[in-house]
Amino acid sequence: MAYVIDTSDRRRRRALRAAAPLAALLVAALLVWQGSNAAFSAITDNTANAWTTGSLTLTNNGGGTTYAASTTGIFAETNLKPGDTGAKCITVHSGGTLPGSLRMYRGAVTGTNSAALAAVLDVRVDAVVVSAATNVQANCTGYTGGTSGAVYNGTMNGMSTTYAGAAGTSVALTGGAERVVYRIGWTVNSSAGNSVQSSSAQADLVWEVN
Repeated sequence: MAYVIDTSDRRRRRALRAAAPLAALLVAALLVWQGSNAAFSAITDNTANAWTTGSLTLTNNGGGTTYAASTTGIFAETNLKPGDTGAKCITVHSGGTLPGSLRMYRGAVTGTNSAALAAVLDVRVDAVVVSAATNVQANCTGYTGGTSGAVYNGTMNGMSTTYAGAAGTSVALTGGAERVVYRIGWTVNSSAGNSVQSSSAQADLVWEVN
């Protein structure tokens, strides 16, 4: 009697044996997934973190009552001779939120024979911190600081022309609205000779805070 081998049955058995490990993996994965979803959980967060910058702002009253970023010169002295002297005040307002170091320096000196005149034009600068409501005008009425040149005492020619070079003029600002009154005194040195007749010197005064 001849036997007939059922090849299709054999293929089914091989397929079942091959599929068994895959089925086992799927069952194991399903059990892990069910287990992880059945576990306890907790969460915490810290929301809406933010960073903002502060500000530094300066204005001055130009010796008057109106504050602006740039004002017209407070000095317009003419017909001077050796020994002549004078002083005026200007109020600088800080409206920023940050503390800083306020310094004063000058721009370029221009004019007729300006270098010679600037070398004999003595300048004394004093400063006093006042309340944000105080406004001292050019005639210095209400000024309460000194007059010896504590912030700067030298010639116009010798004044620094940069913030870095003006470290000796530093006034500490604490942040928020505050004002500093500057008394700027000047004298044509008595040693000035005929070489500065008919001369002129003009320069911007600059305040900067960093």
